[in-house]
Amino acid sequence: MMKYVIGISIIELIIIGIWFYVAKPESSTAFGILEIVLVLFGINLILGLILYFLKKRFSALFFANSIICSLIFYASWIMWFTYWAK
Repeated sequence: MMKYVIGISIIELIIIGIWFYVAKPESSTAFGILEIVLVLFGINLILGLILYFLKKRFSALFFANSIICSLIFYASWIMWFTYWAK
């Protein structure tokens, strides 16, 4: 189970990193973070619900991942504007 958590976290970090590299958000879009975090949270919750009915073993992973993914994106957002945005 732990290898799935690590695998999903690595995939999310890569996707979030690519999104920041391509989108290069500006500081004026900082208010949009709430919408993005809620969408990420919702997607992972929906996946968790679907997997709850298909494979209960993986549903807890996606429920935990919904919180972890949102926090990772928020931290990446803050780091982007603190260190890399010009």
